[in-house]
Parts: sequence; structure tokens; C-alpha cells
Amino acid sequence: MQAWLKVLIGAAAAATITAAGDWRLSPLVFALVVITFSPMVRRKRLWFVGDVESEYSIVARRREEALRALKDIEEDKLAGKLPASEYERIRPAYLEAAKDLTAKLDKIQERRAAARKRIDADLARSRTQE
Repeated sequence: MQAWLKVLIGAAAAATITAAGDWRLSPLVFALVVITFSPMVRRKRLWFVGDVESEYSIVARRREEALRALKDIEEDKLAGKLPASEYERIRPAYLEAAKDLTAKLDKIQERRAAARKRIDADLARSRTQE
């Protein structure tokens, strides 16, 4: 049975019981019951409060920084600003950082996809129950 229908039936029942005592109060009781219980049947919403940076955005930003640093040192080497020996010494560290951050990003995306599937399944279940 739909939630709204339950609220309306409950309100009608309360109004009927009140009408047994005084019929003039019945519409007021009906309205009060509907107003009181209507927030319970509204769809639940997820609210995100604050400007907290997510793990995904932090890792993605750091990965972009590592890839940009790789590109910068390559451009510096080609422009003659960075000796080849220094380039060969620095490059593996940046490559390793970019590789690690890419792996972390992939894991986060897998977790997000799994969470999305769970949410979709829960929504489908709740819609079939209504």
C-alpha cells in the first residue's frame, strides 16, 4: 500500500473517531493529521553539506599534477633548461607517482561503481515495495 494512502486512511479514521464526539472538529482533525504525517511520506534526499574535497578529487588532482610535472620536465629537457642526466634522475619518481595515483584512481572508480550498483538495487527494491 502506498504511503500517501496510509496517511489519508489514518487521517480519515481519526476524523471519523472525532466526528463521533463532535462533528465540527472532524475536518480540522483530518487536516492536522495529513499535515503532521505528510513529511514522513516524502522522498528521502541525500544532502551533502560543506565543501569537503572528496578522495576522488584529491587523487585526481594529484595525478594531474604528477602528469603535468612529467610534461614540464620533458619540455625543460627539450628546451635545454634541464640536463639529460638530471632528467633521467627525476623522471622515474614522477612516473612512479603517476602510476600509483592512477591505480588509486582506478580503485576509487571501482568502489564508486559498486556503490552505484548497490544504490540502484536499493532504489529498485524500494520502488517495488511501494
